[in-house]
Amino acid sequence: MNASMKLRRSLLYVPGNMPGMLQNIPVFEADVVMIDLEDAVPLVEKDAARLLTRNFLRFYKDRNKEMFVRINPLDTPYGADDLREILPALPDGIRLPKADNPELVEKLDTLLTEQEEKLGLEIGHFKIIPSIESAQGVLNCVETARASSRLVALAFGAEDYTASMEIDRTKSGEELFSARNQVVWAAKAAGVQAIDSIFSDVSDMEALRAETLLVKRLGFTGKSLVNPRQIEIIHDVFRPTAEEIQHALEVMEAIKRAREMGTGVISMKGKMVDAPVVARAARTLREGIAFGLLEYDLSDEVIHGEK
Repeated sequence: MNASMKLRRSLLYVPGNMPGMLQNIPVFEADVVMIDLEDAVPLVEKDAARLLTRNFLRFYKDRNKEMFVRINPLDTPYGADDLREILPALPDGIRLPKADNPELVEKLDTLLTEQEEKLGLEIGHFKIIPSIESAQGVLNCVETARASSRLVALAFGAEDYTASMEIDRTKSGEELFSARNQVVWAAKAAGVQAIDSIFSDVSDMEALRAETLLVKRLGFTGKSLVNPRQIEIIHDVFRPTAEEIQHALEVMEAIKRAREMGTGVISMKGKMVDAPVVARAARTLREGIAFGLLEYDLSDEVIHGEK
């Protein structure tokens, strides 16, 4: 599967300085685990966290999920050391915090290329997920999303964003609406996935579901999280429903008939089926196939009317 099309509904942070949690990573059911060397790790434990992360990744070779590492920002004394220590242990990619501008992504791309050449890896082996976490980052995120071919997703970090805006984060989330939209627009325009911020209240599952439903409607395809208990709800929200899949299948059958008739539009149950409707149906079916909910041969000829 193309790296940009992999399931990334849930991206679970695990502190890199906690051996007990690192040992539990194989049983966590998140699509992606992000070992955190940044905010979760005190300054005095940065070196120890790097060593623990490196040793865990070397041991955990038979992986059942993607493994990213959130390094420290590259403009700190710790970011480059993180890369030198952990890249030989072959994580799938790097979560880049505080990606305020595209130059930071370009710098990371260069450092990853240098390590790939040193390790004898194919160029592009390591993927990047930049995190947009400030007002400046939001303003620059369109360029940031296009700064490297290694990008598979663009993430939003609400906690640091609200701090940069000197405002409080609320459960209702009105203060995040514009920034979230900007991140989604940038991700969609660049053809990568959009990952929403963590929901920090791990005891309020109802509010977590409500926020996840909201960001799905905005266009996000996944969500970062801090507690394994949140995985099930996030997966449930991002999973296509049986009704959505059935509707998508009906749209595909309708457009097949239209193609056979030599037209690109057709009426189905009193509603027009045209290119945007077909594109949405195709997206639903791709998600259903990725989730293992159905087997279906998606034909570009049917979707686009091309041979």
